[in-house]
Amino acid sequence: MSDVQSMRKTGSLAGLRALVFDLDGTLVDSALGIGTSLKAAFQAAGREIPTCNLSSVVGPPISIIARRLEPSLTADEVIVIEKEFRADYDANGWRGAIPFDGVVEGLIRLGRAGLRLFVVTNKPRIPTEKMLENFGLNAVFEVVLTRDMRIPKYASKTEMLAELIMNQGIDAAFSAMVGDTHEDQEAARCNGVRFIYVTYGYGSVLETDIQVEKFQAIEELLGQGDMEQ
Repeated sequence: MSDVQSMRKTGSLAGLRALVFDLDGTLVDSALGIGTSLKAAFQAAGREIPTCNLSSVVGPPISIIARRLEPSLTADEVIVIEKEFRADYDANGWRGAIPFDGVVEGLIRLGRAGLRLFVVTNKPRIPTEKMLENFGLNAVFEVVLTRDMRIPKYASKTEMLAELIMNQGIDAAFSAMVGDTHEDQEAARCNGVRFIYVTYGYGSVLETDIQVEKFQAIEELLGQGDMEQ
């Protein structure tokens, strides 16, 4: 019996009242649009973007992605790349993102079933809001928290999740973070919430008991798999 089947049978996640989602690699596949904007940004800095699998680096802030792609970049080049990427991505690059299979329908059903839904993401506010509106999801989430929604910017998802829990009165004991990276896993651990690892995403995590290979499996884990369509 698979982990998903086993946990659905035992109802180990039954009773959760809130889910906090990562965005890139969890709800949306944004690698194509990020790649297009990165190429333009590198060219603006007089560089060529190295050939690589962008899905393996998507997730962190763009300055970190740029250095992972090309460690020889100077500080000034990183500044140019970050500025040019933001302008290109906010205007057009975000359009390259598409929801993973089952995400839109699944989120709507989870919301109708009474779960509180939130987003915590490293992606800046402007493209995040544009994406969610484009997918018809802007009203699904109570709060969407991005790294740049505060001055100074949030230092980490751990800090963002802690503030979200405090400000929104979320009961950590009945909540879970859903994500695809170790950063998501660490944010959940530090804030005392469950962690659901989506294996279809970009990243990797330390060993975890709760894994899903498709978005619909989250509904099954929560006992929502048979809800009315």
